[in-house]
Amino acid sequence: MGVQSAKGVEDAISLLQPMKQVLFVCLGNSCRSPMAEGFANHYGKGWLTARSAGTSPAGFIMPSTIEAMQEKGIDISHQASKGLATLELKWMNWIVVMEPSLARIVPKNLPRVERLIWPIPDPVGQSMDVYRQVRDQIELRVLEFLDTVRKSS
Repeated sequence: MGVQSAKGVEDAISLLQPMKQVLFVCLGNSCRSPMAEGFANHYGKGWLTARSAGTSPAGFIMPSTIEAMQEKGIDISHQASKGLATLELKWMNWIVVMEPSLARIVPKNLPRVERLIWPIPDPVGQSMDVYRQVRDQIELRVLEFLDTVRKSS
């Protein structure tokens, strides 16, 4: 089998494998978790699907969140703020809680779900510079997470 056909077989096999699923959770699902969803879907395109939710959804994505992500070339304006109850948590591979105080709210009886805690500050009501700092921190965490997942798969 030549290099070209071996690559084709690898591509076909990867299409048959189920997409990995990650859920990012914060309080309002208006800043941190939508940023993480945007980065994970951007960098994990083709093998991972990211979603986000809030324990007390704001009902909208903060304009500063959308702007901060647009500065990175990622459009999250189509995302919507939603609550945990709208998602099937049992289908997730990982649930990343971005507010440590919310960890108790995420169910623990999900056997195939790995829970991660990322203490990320909430930029709501802060300056655009704070949004950028939080965005950059989230981007690094998402890239590290994706690298770890790829290596363990």
